[in-house]
Amino acid sequence: MKTVVKLKRSEIYISVSDVLERYDISLRTLDRWIANRDFPKPRKIVGKRHFLLDAVDAWDCDQSGHDQQPDGETAFGMPVVSGLVLTYDDLVKAMTDRRKDLNLSCIELDALSGMQEGYANKLENWRRDYGRGMGPDTFPLWLGGLRLGLVLVELPRRPRKAKAS
Repeated sequence: MKTVVKLKRSEIYISVSDVLERYDISLRTLDRWIANRDFPKPRKIVGKRHFLLDAVDAWDCDQSGHDQQPDGETAFGMPVVSGLVLTYDDLVKAMTDRRKDLNLSCIELDALSGMQEGYANKLENWRRDYGRGMGPDTFPLWLGGLRLGLVLVELPRRPRKAKAS
């Protein structure tokens, strides 16, 4: 039987490679930051350096001059920008709302994401004659253009089946 351990956010550690990827820096730069820029000190876990995620986020906020995320909902330290998505319609609406929140036109989103011109409009209008659903090649482009990630959560109960229209 698998044991599930739930960690509080204040107990989550990230690896050196996660930090390097997060800031797109080299190991040498990270070592300089630790020595000269008050970057959080690592903790050795099984012989490897790890950083407390809360401390890294706080350092990041200090460097940017922004306050830490308000008490709103977060997932892995990042703000939640959508409500619950249970259907493809919910997903398309959430993606469309995000584009509008970023004040992007569909054409600008196409350019940012690397999608073909006019494709975001087709994705947002998938039920119409000129629309189309997304595929496995398009989904990461659409998410990336809107600076979004996907977090799956377990629901307390199974969602109801959609009624036949």
